[in-house]
Amino acid sequence: MADLHEGHAPAWPGPVAAWSAVLVLLIAYAVGYVDRAILTIVVEPIQADLHINDTQLSLLHGFAFVIFYVTLGVPLGYLADRTQRKWLVVGSIALWSVMTAACGFTRSFSQLFAARVGVGFGEAGLSPASYSMIADYFPPEKRAAPLGVYTIGIYLGSGLAILGGGLVLSLIGAHRSVVVPGLGDVRSWQLVFMIVGAPGLLVAALAATIREPPRRLAPADASRGGVLAEFSATLDHIRRDGRVYGLLTLGFAFLGVPFNVALLWARPYLTRHFGVAPALGSTLLGLAMVVFATAGIVCGSVLCDAMTARGHANATVRTGVIGAICVLPPVIALPLAPTLPLALASLAALLFFAAFAYGAAPAALQLITPNRKRATVSALYLLLVNLVGLTAGPVLTGVLTDYVFHDPGAVGYSAAIVAAAASVLALSAFVAVLKPFTAAATRDPATNLEGAA
Repeated sequence: MADLHEGHAPAWPGPVAAWSAVLVLLIAYAVGYVDRAILTIVVEPIQADLHINDTQLSLLHGFAFVIFYVTLGVPLGYLADRTQRKWLVVGSIALWSVMTAACGFTRSFSQLFAARVGVGFGEAGLSPASYSMIADYFPPEKRAAPLGVYTIGIYLGSGLAILGGGLVLSLIGAHRSVVVPGLGDVRSWQLVFMIVGAPGLLVAALAATIREPPRRLAPADASRGGVLAEFSATLDHIRRDGRVYGLLTLGFAFLGVPFNVALLWARPYLTRHFGVAPALGSTLLGLAMVVFATAGIVCGSVLCDAMTARGHANATVRTGVIGAICVLPPVIALPLAPTLPLALASLAALLFFAAFAYGAAPAALQLITPNRKRATVSALYLLLVNLVGLTAGPVLTGVLTDYVFHDPGAVGYSAAIVAAAASVLALSAFVAVLKPFTAAATRDPATNLEGAA
């Protein structure tokens, strides 16, 4: 595909083509999170069959994913900056779908861990390419909304995984295993993985139908060199604004902890603390994810675009500040709630504000990063976000429950401690980056692609 200098770029793609692509990418992201989050539904049977504790379970949930974010996430981002991004998206979807189904054939902790690593490998290629494509579909002042819609996939997929898993558990009932034609006796949790992995191949075929948008390059971004030279140029760009990229990424990484802790531990908390049956707990949590987390990211993205349109170049960071402040009260209130309705109300508020700023997060990166560095920078961002949010948060919760409280029933307190501390750290990072981010976002257009929003 030809490189297009900003001065000779065609008009932005029409709204129908642009939003159609966003819808397909949203479906792909949602399916990816279904495959990622389904583990939270089958906590008890996996622990019983594989004889693992909360700490090991949290490693399956998060650490297995970040192994490939660490090793291949950045190279896949670099590949997205240099090739047709939609084919990277298609291949990623197909791979993680096959590996999700493979989880259903595992019979030990190590085998399940290896299969989850494969799921992470596939998912590592989706978002860097998707962020970059969406940034080429929409001008800067209109990006938070489509990026927010794309990011709804996290909450929609997680909610649907939990709802669907709860339905499967209800259908299976108390049976620990079922007979599957051609496979024989299969554990109920294995069947869940097999079922949710298959639809992803259809989504991969759907993703192949979207159109690759033309890249919009600023003059300073159009030069090319060897692989090492180009990657070095990306690192030089990051180093130039190291404080901005570092604080911005840390802010959103820490802000991701409350959601990821709730994703893994909220349903077990409802079961352990209030005696809610796993199937009912899954239904309640799934509905809360679909309704309140989705509402949160939509509201945050609309507010961010509105602030940007009014001339606030740091609107994306301001949105992060609001989310970090407002998520703290429900995080603290959840384990202290004396009744189930109050706990569910706290959980709903937590999910709303945990999701509030995540349309602004990728929009902030796209605003200050030149085109052919966007996917690579996004991969570095996702690496840290997943290390902190998806891995450190849930793992620390499991460690506190297993080795500090020595009581599975204390998981609510463990989750609150970890999530509250992370929210305070996120707020501190956002406040510190407000001024330097504004300077970076309003820099000369030849340096920062489209310049100020």
